[in-house]
Amino acid sequence: MKQPFTIAIASIAAGLGLAACSSPSGPVAPALVPSPLTKVTFTPDLQGAVGVPNVPTAQVFDHTPDGHLKYQFQLQNNTGDSFFLRVQATFVDEKGVVVDPQQPTRVPFQPGQIQTISVTSANALARDVRVQVMPAR
Repeated sequence: MKQPFTIAIASIAAGLGLAACSSPSGPVAPALVPSPLTKVTFTPDLQGAVGVPNVPTAQVFDHTPDGHLKYQFQLQNNTGDSFFLRVQATFVDEKGVVVDPQQPTRVPFQPGQIQTISVTSANALARDVRVQVMPAR
């Protein structure tokens, strides 16, 4: 009597194992993620032309070994035009008081390009960052 029961269990387990190992017959679309909450703001004339890509790695917060806040983010050119952007980061403490207002950086931007930009606080007081992106004149 033990053999039919053992065979039945083995058949069920084999069927489950094969079902778990099966793969789709065609390409699989990636899961969509909601629009990221971002520390990056754009001037009205850049709305729609430049954005933060909707991917999990588009924004990364980190700290340097000496405790300075580092923010890495991506910008995407949604147009077919080349232009320059002006990117300015402002680091603030836990109360929102500015502790490191950085000078703007001019960044070249090619059609359709996704560019990674990194900013790092000059001191260990920073707890948050705000980044403003505007056209470079």
